[in-house]
Amino acid sequence: MRLPGHDLHVFERDLHHVCWIVVNSRKQEHVAADVFTPALMNEIMPYLAVRFRSQSTVASRCDHTCALKDNGSLVCFGRDVCGQCTAPPDLGPVTAVAAALDHTCALRADGQLVCFGDNRFGQCEVPASLGHIVAVAAGCGHTCVVNAEGELVCFGDNRFGQCQVPSALGPVAAVVAGWYHTCALKADGQLVCFGFNDEGQCDVPADLGPVIAVAAGWYHTCAVKADGELVCFGSNDYGRCDVPRNLGAVKAVAAGEEHTCAVTTAGQLVCFGNNSSSQCDVPPDLGPVEFVAAGYLHTCAVKTAGELVCFGDNMFGQSDVPVGLRCVAAPPPCRVRKQS
Repeated sequence: MRLPGHDLHVFERDLHHVCWIVVNSRKQEHVAADVFTPALMNEIMPYLAVRFRSQSTVASRCDHTCALKDNGSLVCFGRDVCGQCTAPPDLGPVTAVAAALDHTCALRADGQLVCFGDNRFGQCEVPASLGHIVAVAAGCGHTCVVNAEGELVCFGDNRFGQCQVPSALGPVAAVVAGWYHTCALKADGQLVCFGFNDEGQCDVPADLGPVIAVAAGWYHTCAVKADGELVCFGSNDYGRCDVPRNLGAVKAVAAGEEHTCAVTTAGQLVCFGNNSSSQCDVPPDLGPVEFVAAGYLHTCAVKTAGELVCFGDNMFGQSDVPVGLRCVAAPPPCRVRKQS
């Protein structure tokens, strides 16, 4: 794909990394320094953050799980006390999903966002002026989205500043939401976090460098650097930030309440931290994994062929995967307009 009006080319094999586009542009001396303007972001945003879109094909937070079936429909199961598992019957095809404590947000194929479940803080009241949405994240009582121009907008609970987007943030490629904090991945790969920070979950290491994947837990944050190294910061109760030394390069990460799960570039799923409900006991016969999501006390993984496997706490049926469920297991081909 050639970006209109710019001597930049994006190949399907490179769509997995936002940073590739940045690095590639810097290698071309004739490309202006301000190449990543909102106008250009509007052109390339649908092709960015494919890895983040892929991770959001399955979402777990607290006691419910939502997944995108391979036909584009959304299925949710587990605790449904606030209607967080009751998707609108006219929802239609979905490209991404975010699960929070008691609410769920689904990104429709037409770029419109639909949220349902608990709305006590207005976290399900989607602003009408957002335009085409390319990324969504949901925290305890807040929701954040990135529109096609790279603008980050958050709404809902703002008691700890988790919806207070920094004025000088600039274009954003992806966003994740923790319990009371928010982290945004800028177009240049820089990670910025804001909101509740009593445990240091917003203190991004100064030497972190460009990031290609990020996850926000209740009180900790994990980021995958451009070279695949996993770095976690914030609360380290139960060792949720103690990345195994022999983990190797990582391609996806998920953060639960007190545990962390990472998918290596070889497809191996590794979990560490609180294991009180066996949420870190990866099934020995699991096989290669593409994506992972971490809830309160359970973990869900999407295998290469699209099979969804959940393990850990199952008090509300959040680990009872419907029989025959197949999830979106890979990003669509390059010719298809990709939604983050």
